[in-house]
Amino acid sequence: MESEKLIKLAKKYCKYYHKGQTRKRDGSPFYRHPFRVAEILKKYKYSDYITQCIALLHDVVEDCEVRIREIHEIFGFEIANGVYILSKNTIKNYTKESLDCSMIMDISNFSDDDLYKMRIAFARRKIKRVKIADMIHNTIDLDTLSEKTIKRKIKNAKEFYIPMGKKIAPEMVKELEKNIQNYTKNN
Repeated sequence: MESEKLIKLAKKYCKYYHKGQTRKRDGSPFYRHPFRVAEILKKYKYSDYITQCIALLHDVVEDCEVRIREIHEIFGFEIANGVYILSKNTIKNYTKESLDCSMIMDISNFSDDDLYKMRIAFARRKIKRVKIADMIHNTIDLDTLSEKTIKRKIKNAKEFYIPMGKKIAPEMVKELEKNIQNYTKNN
């Protein structure tokens, strides 16, 4: 399938599966979030169809009744793999199936968040960039979240996503840092 047609199809999937879902922060239709993540990536010249499709679909497996198999059948392995890696609800299966590393370390002591970050750390650059764009959009309006969630997001950004992003998307990281600085300055 042509790359432009795949992007259009990803937009349709995103809108269809997120239909009726709203952002907790402002009540806007949820599909606007993945659309905005894709726009952020485009702004920084990451507009290839694989990156755009992963951005548009990055929350459908985590938040909707979509199986990764369906994404794979329609969009192919690379896009499905990106969506899988970015879906937090696949962590348990991932660790059981893919990280059977009992001879190296006991992963039972790791939190789901630690396992998620470990998975992101070993992901392809395109996937990491989608996550950085996701973080940028999620930090625009931090003041609408609980204090505990804000502290966790800022800590994760400073300790993990910003250092990782400086290597693969330094201009995007500047925007993420700016969002965090603006929040910190105003609160």
